[in-house]
Amino acid sequence: MGGNIRRSVAALLAVSMVVVFVTTDAFAGPPLGANDLSPLTGDATTVFALTPPVGASCTGSGAGVPEHRWQTYLVSAPVDASTLTYAGGPEPVAGAFVSPLYASSSGLPVVDQSPSASPPGLIDGIPTFSLAPLVGTLPAGEFKIGFACTQAGVLDAGNYWETPITISNVTPTGFDYAFGAVPLPPVLATSLTVGFSSLSGSFAPLPSVPTTTGYTVTATPTSGPDPVVTLPVIAGATAFNLTGLVNGTTYVVTVTATNAVGTSAPSNAETAMVNPVAHPGVTSLVGTPGIGLVALTWVAPFGDVGRTGYVIDVSPAVAGSPFAAPAGATTFAISGVTAGTPYTVTVTATYPAPYTGTPVTASGTSQGPGLDQISVIRPVGALVLTQRCGVYGALPALPESPGFGPLSALPASTDRIGTAPLTDLGAADPVFAEYPLPDVPTYPTQCGIDMGTGRLVASGVFAGQYFSATGRLNQITVVDTRDLDAGFTVNGTVSDFVNGSSNFTGNYLAWHPVVSDDSDPNLDGYDQTVVAGPSVEAVASTSTAGLVTPKPLAYAVAGQGLGIATLDARLKLLIPVTARSGTYTATITITVI
Repeated sequence: MGGNIRRSVAALLAVSMVVVFVTTDAFAGPPLGANDLSPLTGDATTVFALTPPVGASCTGSGAGVPEHRWQTYLVSAPVDASTLTYAGGPEPVAGAFVSPLYASSSGLPVVDQSPSASPPGLIDGIPTFSLAPLVGTLPAGEFKIGFACTQAGVLDAGNYWETPITISNVTPTGFDYAFGAVPLPPVLATSLTVGFSSLSGSFAPLPSVPTTTGYTVTATPTSGPDPVVTLPVIAGATAFNLTGLVNGTTYVVTVTATNAVGTSAPSNAETAMVNPVAHPGVTSLVGTPGIGLVALTWVAPFGDVGRTGYVIDVSPAVAGSPFAAPAGATTFAISGVTAGTPYTVTVTATYPAPYTGTPVTASGTSQGPGLDQISVIRPVGALVLTQRCGVYGALPALPESPGFGPLSALPASTDRIGTAPLTDLGAADPVFAEYPLPDVPTYPTQCGIDMGTGRLVASGVFAGQYFSATGRLNQITVVDTRDLDAGFTVNGTVSDFVNGSSNFTGNYLAWHPVVSDDSDPNLDGYDQTVVAGPSVEAVASTSTAGLVTPKPLAYAVAGQGLGIATLDARLKLLIPVTARSGTYTATITITVI
């Protein structure tokens, strides 16, 4: 008989402990009530009674079609007993413990019991129970035991009743049981109140079976040697005040709940630093109104140690507020205040964390200042191009190029007034005579460029085909003082070279632009940036890449053009041997847009 019982239990439990978790979709709602367990605690050998509420009944008797039955079950706490199916007891649920209860007298599972015929459906004939058949298979943890009415193997109209129990002290030969389960963790409020060597707060308890008997609040330092502080809190209380904490230390606070079964897991954690009482404030704080300012004086806090300075707040705020003053200061002038406006000033001494000072306030009204009205005229701006005849900027050396050997660097002209082979034909400008300073230019200018006598090209690809000559452009000055910083471009173009009836294309003239200078950054960082145009070499008469077509000498993009820039260029000319001998002239036209 005993061997058959053990084999039956082993078979049931072997099926129960499957690893993969599945559930049914049925759900009948919560239990109709709780059962009475007696005794409330015991071990695997204890004979106990489990009694449903008075009148607990199925919807029909065991003679119904299909037949009604009542079942017993012991399942892991997460298992919803309303979803179980029954065939000779509750069927297994993957990943959970599922078993019927066992009669203490026979050791057989209590399953498929018939409800009474009169009154119909009443659960009766309940035996006493024992958990002894489950030794070696029932793990430690939280479980539910109860009764369920079934019809055709499924729950009958939501009729089931259950009670929590906890299994502990599990060994190969036994275990202990206790009515109920450890409480759920309380919910700690997210705001902790910091005091002198203390932290206070509150928590929300959650229902437990059996009833919670008390709570423990724990404050654990996040680092350092300071001790952990605990505080017992009686059942029914929801507030606490932890004392004996170390000022300046950061603590992690949690709460646990305890009942007859055990102690819950810790609540959510909240962190706070314990701060000391603030140091005394300054004394004799006085705000004396002045013109455009409020002058403060005060006496340092008495007996304080470790002061690092002062923070000075102004309301309504002024530029720079809050201000900082050194630890030894006893005066401070607040400027930038508005005349006739009342101001409140708060002075607070500062200390190394976590120590703080006590704010002290004073009020004052700034006096009206003496005023002088300043007016000035900004002249009309312009985009002006001028040229100084015979004045040249420094030019860099150039490497060998077709028709020309290497060209040495040229120094700047030392004669600012300059001389010119041709007469300056321009006229004085009556509007913009101040540009560029300091010289008074003429507009437009017509300077001369004497490139001397050409020399026959004796080597290279152009040997015997051209004479070559070099020169330099009279220095160009661009002044941009317009209201709109639109940038500018200085363009140049050259006419054909003419000697009576003989001529040759201006495309034989090459130039190499240089920006000799532009304005430096101003006090606020605005910086004129002028960029030299690309070099243009001699090309065929029909090409648009030569100087017969306008080419940029220099340019400034929008936002970078205001100021004065000086521009120079080295000139190279190829004279075809097919041209008649004599003096040739051409005109370089420089424009700015």
